Amino acid sequence: MADVSPSHHHACAAAANNARRRKLLAAVGLAPLLLWQLIFFVVPVLLLLVISFWRTTNRRMVPDFTFDNYRSVFSNGATWRALSLSLETAAFVTIACAVLAYPIAYFIAKKAGAMKNLLLVAVIAPFWVSIVMRVAAWRLLLGEHGVINQALLSLGIVDQPLTALLYSPVATAIGLIYAYLPLYVLPLYASISAIEDNWISAAKDLNATPLRAFVEVTLPLSLPGLIVGAVFCFVFGLGEFVTPALLGGGKDMMMSQIIQDQFQRRLDWPAGAAIAIVLLAIVLVLLAGSMKWFRQASGEKL
Repeated sequence: MADVSPSHHHACAAAANNARRRKLLAAVGLAPLLLWQLIFFVVPVLLLLVISFWRTTNRRMVPDFTFDNYRSVFSNGATWRALSLSLETAAFVTIACAVLAYPIAYFIAKKAGAMKNLLLVAVIAPFWVSIVMRVAAWRLLLGEHGVINQALLSLGIVDQPLTALLYSPVATAIGLIYAYLPLYVLPLYASISAIEDNWISAAKDLNATPLRAFVEVTLPLSLPGLIVGAVFCFVFGLGEFVTPALLGGGKDMMMSQIIQDQFQRRLDWPAGAAIAIVLLAIVLVLLAGSMKWFRQASGEKL
């Protein structure tokens, strides 16, 4: 057996100490994040899960174990209609944001030049204003006597104000598209910025038309940004409450409004908790599927 010198032992011990130090620093760095998630996500979700198996008697929670709340979720027509409307609205908003965000992100990443930083600030500027104020502004625009109706009447396009613009699923979709468009632009901008211009030029040098170079080079390489943006828009749109409450009018309720109704108006916290847990389960399943799709698109091994 070959002799091992003392210097080799010292080098091995130093490497082991460095590895332990790196792990300790990583644990210390992650501790605030883990603590935050534990207090503000894990504990509340566990409380909701426990409450969802209780029953309500005379508007008071009784800790009797029951599946009745979950049976009610899957047998209640109003809940299914709310889930269907939430899924349809979130899907429409996601597709609309993708169509609108791609040219914006592409222009900022590839064509804006010195204006790039200014345009990026413009994209995130709406976040500096409260979501309630932004939605209230849309009420002024979409209302029966709002700016859009007055403009249509002035131009002679319509004879009567369009009452369907406000307090409808259309108004909810418009508000959600406006709210989440920046969340789609930013990850898409990051993906398109990472595409080297030389790769697109190489495709054109091989006689690819601009359209074919976009379809076969730019679009596939920007797919991770498209997926991340889609996840943001769909998940946030599925659980959004403020915009549907202020622009939807309450005629066609989304899942978040059903949950709020159970908690605040009916004081049936176990039923509201069961609906919230079902909605959370749907979101987690969608997130798991999208993560797998994202890894495939970005070339990571599964």
